[in-house]
Amino acid sequence: GEKRERRTSSMLQDYLRIALRNITHRKLRSWLTAIGIIIGVASVVALISVSQGMQGAIEEQFEQMGTDTITITPTSFTGPGSTAEAPFDDGDVRVIERIPEIDTVLPMMYGTAKFTFHNQDSYSYLMGIPLDKESNKVWDDIGWDILEGRFPEAGKKEVGIGYLAAKEMFDDELRVKNTIMVNDEKFKIVGIAKEVGNSQDDTAIYMDVDVAKDILDQEDYNMIMAKVKPGNDAELVADKVQRKLEKYRDAEDFNALTPSEILEQINDILGIIQLVLVGIAAISLLVGAIGIMNTMYTSVLERTPEIGVMKSIGATNKDILTIFILNAALFGFVGGILGVLLGAIVSAMIPLMGLSIVGGGSMKAVFTVDLIFYGIALAMIIGTLSGLIPAIRASKLKPIDALRYE
Repeated sequence: GEKRERRTSSMLQDYLRIALRNITHRKLRSWLTAIGIIIGVASVVALISVSQGMQGAIEEQFEQMGTDTITITPTSFTGPGSTAEAPFDDGDVRVIERIPEIDTVLPMMYGTAKFTFHNQDSYSYLMGIPLDKESNKVWDDIGWDILEGRFPEAGKKEVGIGYLAAKEMFDDELRVKNTIMVNDEKFKIVGIAKEVGNSQDDTAIYMDVDVAKDILDQEDYNMIMAKVKPGNDAELVADKVQRKLEKYRDAEDFNALTPSEILEQINDILGIIQLVLVGIAAISLLVGAIGIMNTMYTSVLERTPEIGVMKSIGATNKDILTIFILNAALFGFVGGILGVLLGAIVSAMIPLMGLSIVGGGSMKAVFTVDLIFYGIALAMIIGTLSGLIPAIRASKLKPIDALRYE
């Protein structure tokens, strides 16, 4: 048994040596063959690492919100001139406030406003949020922490500004106690928020919702957030909010969702996007597979006399099949390693581009050890399968025909 194992090991080494010689003998053709696999694996690896990074960044955002917050938003915008963009009024707020399991209700409005500082104009996102002391605690829980200064006070012409708005909105950096014009009205900056990692919040300027009504010339709210009392199931309370509000409004033109439900919806969408992108990248792998098959067929034709010699001195069909399959697997292995390396470089460059995800933080890429193994394994499987038909053809050549071939 030991002798057989040694012989098998020695034969495998011989097969590998022959397969490696075939690849190194024709360097240019080998590189051209591997390039399709390299690009395909790099695309798959980079796309998966970016989509995993996006998923992680979005989940991080929702973790900040906690599990006890319900977000009520309109389902869609029905057309110009409609009130669908700001469909909630004080009556809707009162309906939600009367639900016993609800602790605090936070009606919000938002819109684009003109900001002026040191005679320089800039347009950004203005958020009107409830700013009484009770609400401030809630915003604090949700993750709107103050870096410097304090929250604006209810009813006063004061603003808090996002971290990026302070740094980047104007040539001169905005500071606490500066005066800023909002739609040509004077406001005092009283607080700068900590960086949230969400470009929309970090570039926003926020003030008390009742003051924002005059500045944005708007009566209704775009969105309502409600905090659930401790000890209640947020999803059950969200269903109750949905039912009560539907009855009051006599319409189903809104959604009451918990962070986990919103996250579920986003993850479903991300999953579909990921599948489509990986499907597109798989086209490169298919091209790579055809390249390997083509090279292997050429190799079989070129080495027909060599196969004849090997068979006439005792090589079996299985030996020839193994040599050619190892040859194809090596193409896949080399292409896989280089593809994973290229994919890792592309993934590492993504965060440096400073791209941001919709409503979320900056684009990240998550590159895991699993991804390295999957990338190389995928390339080797594709390489092996591509070389299978040419290898079977090579193994079935008759020694006499192979030796006669020119």
